[in-house]
Amino acid sequence: MRCASATALLLLAGLTGAGCRSVEQPRLEVVEARIVERAPTGVVVEFTLEGDNPNAVQLPMREVSYALEVDGRRVFSGQRSAEATLRRLGSQRFLLPAVVPASEFEGDLSGAEYRVHGTVVYLAPGAIAELLFDTGLSRPTVSFSGTGVLPASN
Repeated sequence: MRCASATALLLLAGLTGAGCRSVEQPRLEVVEARIVERAPTGVVVEFTLEGDNPNAVQLPMREVSYALEVDGRRVFSGQRSAEATLRRLGSQRFLLPAVVPASEFEGDLSGAEYRVHGTVVYLAPGAIAELLFDTGLSRPTVSFSGTGVLPASN
C-alpha cells in the first residue's frame, strides 16, 4: 500500500512537471492610473493592467492581491476576483480599483507619487493542473508592479 501511494505521488509529480513546462507565464504591466472618484470620505484610484498571454490556450485569471503606496506610505491593500481571462496569443486589459480613505492622506492626491504592486493567481490549462489548483497544491502566480505620478481627476 505504501509503495502504491509513493508511485502515485511520483507519477503525479512527473505529470505536473511536464504540464508546467508547456505553459509560459503571462506578463502583466500597469499601463494607467487615474483618480475616478472623489468624496469627503476618500478617493478611488483605478489602475489599468494589461496582461499578455504568449500561450496558444486561454488563461483564466482567478484572484488578485495588491497594494497601493502613495508617497512611500501604504494606503490600500486588497484582494479580489480578477474577473478576466487572458485570450490565447493575445492581450487583455482589466481594471483594479483602490479605495483610499481620507484618513490616509491630506489634501489632494493629484501629483502624488504612487507604487502599485501585487500578484495574480491564474489557472493553467489541463485537467491535472485544474485538479491541483482546486486542491490547493498548485496555484500559479504572476507578479506586477508599477510606479508613477497620480494625474488630476477628470
